[in-house]
This record gives sequence, C-alpha cells and structure tokens, in this order.
Amino acid sequence: SIVGGILDASFHSLFVFNQKCIIQKVNKKSCELFGWSNDEFMGKNFSTIVTDGNTSKNDSYIDHSTETEIKHMIGLQREVLAIRKDGSMFPCVLGLSQWENSDLICGSIRDTTIDKEYQSELERKREELESKQLMIHGILDASFHALFVINEQCIIQMVNAKSCEVFGWTNDEFIGKNINMIMPDDMSTHHDEYVKHYLDTGVRKMIGTQREVTAKRKDGSTFTCRLGLSETKESGLICGFIRDLTSEKAAEAAIAHEQQLLTKILDASFDALLVIDERGIIQKVNAAATTVFGWSEAEFLGNSINIIMSVAEGKKHDLYLQRYCRTGHKKMIGKQRELEARKKDGSLFPCTIGLTEVHHMGSRKFVGFIKDVTVQKSLLIAEAERQASDNLLHNILPEHIAHRLKQDPSHIADHYDNTTILFADIVGFTDKTSRMSPHDIVSMLNDLFSRFDYLVGRYDLNKVKTIGDCYMATSIPSDELEHDGCARVCRFALDLLQAVKAFNDSGPRHGHVSLRVGIATGQVVAGVLGTKRFLFDMWGDAVNVAARMEQHGVPNQIQVTEKVVENAGPEFTFEFRGTLNVKGKGPMGAYFLKSAKSVCARLSVKERAPAKNEPKPARCQSAVI
Repeated sequence: SIVGGILDASFHSLFVFNQKCIIQKVNKKSCELFGWSNDEFMGKNFSTIVTDGNTSKNDSYIDHSTETEIKHMIGLQREVLAIRKDGSMFPCVLGLSQWENSDLICGSIRDTTIDKEYQSELERKREELESKQLMIHGILDASFHALFVINEQCIIQMVNAKSCEVFGWTNDEFIGKNINMIMPDDMSTHHDEYVKHYLDTGVRKMIGTQREVTAKRKDGSTFTCRLGLSETKESGLICGFIRDLTSEKAAEAAIAHEQQLLTKILDASFDALLVIDERGIIQKVNAAATTVFGWSEAEFLGNSINIIMSVAEGKKHDLYLQRYCRTGHKKMIGKQRELEARKKDGSLFPCTIGLTEVHHMGSRKFVGFIKDVTVQKSLLIAEAERQASDNLLHNILPEHIAHRLKQDPSHIADHYDNTTILFADIVGFTDKTSRMSPHDIVSMLNDLFSRFDYLVGRYDLNKVKTIGDCYMATSIPSDELEHDGCARVCRFALDLLQAVKAFNDSGPRHGHVSLRVGIATGQVVAGVLGTKRFLFDMWGDAVNVAARMEQHGVPNQIQVTEKVVENAGPEFTFEFRGTLNVKGKGPMGAYFLKSAKSVCARLSVKERAPAKNEPKPARCQSAVI
C-alpha cells in the first residue's frame, strides 16, 4: 500500500511490467492520461500503449536484454509516441529502470505535448524577434545620419550603415570598441569621465540634449558634427545620432564671405542705406545710416524698419510691403516716395526713400536709399490716406456704390426691379453652440463664412451681412448685370453646399453642420445706412420671400421660388417640391435647385449680351413631391 501510494502521488504516468512486457501495475496518472481503467491495463502488453514506430523491435529488445543481460535502454530516456484508449497519440518521454533482484521493469512516461507547443511558440517568437530586428536594422540603415549604440562601459554595441560611410570603419571594426575611437584625443578622456559621473550620480548633462562636437574619422581627419544622446533605461544602453555639419559649415563660411562683401558695398554709399526682408525687419545698414539716424549698427539689426518712421508712416509701410509680397503689384518698388523719418532722439525730418528689390541666395530683400527732403511731404500723406479710405470702402460696399458715396456722402437709396437674394442658415445652430465655448463658436463661424466670402468674390456677388449664423448675399444691384445675376447666385448656392461638405470632411472638432439655403428674385430697395461702419442693406418683398424660402427649407437643400427657376437659365436643374404657405404671401410654389452644367467662367456683360429672343429656361426636372 505504501508503494502504491507513492506511485499514485507521481505527476507522471508510471507502469510496472515484466520481461514479457505484460503490465503488472499502473498508477492513477496512467489511467487519467491514457483513458483505461486499472483493470483494463492489467495483462496488456506495454508495447500496445507506447510505440516508436516499430513495436516488434521493442519486444525483441526486452528479449535480448533478458537473455544477455545487456541493457541498452535501461536508465535512459527517449522520445516516443503514446497511444490513448481512444486511439489518439501524443508525444512523450519514456524512461526505463529495472528493480534490483527482480524481473520487473518500471516505465515512467511524461507527456511532452505542452513542451512541444511551448517550443513551437518559442521558435515562433524567436523568428518574430529576428524579423523585427531585421526591420529595425533596415530602418536605422536608411537613416541619413550616423547612429551608435553603446553600453554603460562606452563599448559600441551597434552601428548603422551611415556610420561606416561617414567614419570609414567597417561594422566589425566598430563593434566591441570604445566609442572614444571616433573622438579626438583631448575629448575622449572627458567623455569617459562624463559617462562615469553620470552612472555614479545620475546627473544628466548631455543625455537628452544636442551639441556641436568634433569627430574623428578612421584616416585621422576631423570634422564638426551635431551629437544627440538618449538613454534606454530598461537596457542601460545609450543611443547617439551624429549629423555631419561639414557642408553646413562650408555654406556658413560662404555666407559670411558674401556678407563681408555686401558690407563694403553698403559702406561705400554717400546716402543712408538699409536692407530689410519681406517682413520689414532690418538686415543690414551702412555707415551713413548710423550717422544720419544716430543708432548703432547693433541697435538697427533685427528691428523693424518702422523705427526710423513716424507711427503713421510705419503702419502704411507695412501695408504696402504686405500687399506687394501677396500680389506682386509694384507700387513703391523701383520708385521714390517722401515720408517723415525719425532719428534716435525722436526728432522727425522729411526724406525721400527709394526702394529696390534684390534676390540673394534664394531669399528676397528690399534695399532702401534715404535722402533728406522737405518738399511734397503733405501730398504723400494725403495720397496714402485717400488710398486707405478707398480700400476700406471697397471692402464694405460694391464698387459702384463706393464711387457714388465718395461723390455724394449725404445718402444713397435706389429701387431695383430684378435682384436675386440668398439666405443661408446653419441648421440647429442654437442647440449645437449651447455646448460650445465662445471661442469655438467664433472659430467655426469664421471658418465657414471665410469660405463663403471667397465664393462671393468668385461669383462677383454682394455680401450684405451676417446675423449670427445667417449669411445674406445678393447679386450686384445694377442694371448692367441683372441679366445673369440670378444664375451667379444659383451657382454660388451650389458651391455653398460643397464648401460645407469640405468643412465637414475636414473633421471639425464639434461635429458636422448642415445648411439651409433659400433664394428669391424680385424688387428691392437698397441703400447705405449710417455714417460709421457703412452698410449697404436691402429691403423689400423679395428679401422677405428669400428668408421664408430658407426658413421653410430642408437641410442641405437649396429652396427657390418659381421666379428663380424662370430667371436662372437652362443650365440649371430644378425639382418641384410642392406648394408652401408663405407668411404674408400665401401659397407659393417651391423648388429645389439640384445641379448646374459645368462652365469655365462667368462671361462679363461686355463679353456676352443677352439674345433678344433667348428661350425661356426649363423650369424643373421633376414634378414629384
């Protein structure tokens, strides 16, 4: 019973069989592993449950061992296949031992299924690791900069292909060497001391930073480079990237040489001379400039050119320069102009400045020559103010209205028989913005309305105003443009929906928006209101109807009146929606504007006049509600 208890306590399957291979005893693990009961095992040949592919060979081995007492397998282990009761096989390790002074043989069987799976998984992970290492090496070798990985003893563990190219050593020559092999002698000692100090104290001086150092090639030549160091705490390795600065230093030397030449040229001038960049920042002055204005060269450099101008002139100069850089329209470049210049002591004096443009090493510079003058200063200021006023008026009012306002500022009020009005409104704006900050609301509206403003300019329309999330635009109320104003507004409306789609596709922070658009055509009264912040506004039945078309519209649809369908032209496709009960108007037919034929550009009035008997446009594509 004691022996049986010991056998049953084993984690492995145990069998006792005689020299005929007949099983005499098994433990519980054997029954659990193979599926037979203890009684079913008794009397079975051991070879029926264990095989290495040749059962007769197993029996002959036992017979040979019995006859000759030569034991080949006793005391050894070998891998075999075991057979369960259900016929399934599994890999195992078989160990045999023989009791002393007995004919009985004990067999121990350990199931290696899990071991095989573990080995297979281990092999898979090893292959995966090798694949990742190859990928990492490939990425590192593709780097434009040299890479070194060293351990805490400063011994090189890995380099990339660029390191071999830059320094001249092979990969094998690098690996296992101290990193100071790429440093000049005076630096290598300090490097080892720094690493030792860092490892002892943990105080970082270079880790995580970049600095310029001198590196040494295999041939002994040195070059300037930028070194960046980082540490991987888990591995204790330090990684260093090295960028060769040889070309950059040569370029810097060439620039310095040209700057010296430029300085000599500037100092040869009798007049004050200043060089500025596209932002108006002073890049260079000559000796005459320091004499005239009283600032030293160091005080000039890096400051805006405005320091030598009065406040008013400085602002105008910025506008001139920005407009030229944006449009290429030369207003001051290549010409002379008069202004008041300011000295370091604050005193002003009239001068003439001549500007010319030069291109230097891929950048654009502006050179100004300054002479003291006393004549025509007042004329220059008046002209600049008039131009600024015109620009402001043209941004606020249609061009012909701005011209009339300048001629007669008292009042402007006109009646127009056929003007097309458009209202666009963001659907659910109040609910949507109740969860947004004021900054986010303004940012969203500014983004959308800036897109709309661009389209207003593209189709030569008149932006009347915005009220909250509502955008109002019309055709230019002028007799010479009335024949195609409706068509331009319709195309503008279709592009509004595309602009909203583009806004939504950009992934806005607070979700997508939808737009309702309404269009009507008819009589309006238009005029300029107020004396400050002029507004060219419109009133009339057509304005109210356009607003109702938008209010009763459908998200992402353009709802128009029947008159718009009649006036738009044959290139548009409409869909009849049905009859709406419009406040103040009663029942009105409503249509959806669906599409327009592609056109290269809108013809101007001078290029295209309406034909006398031009056919009436198709009213709609479908009459289905």
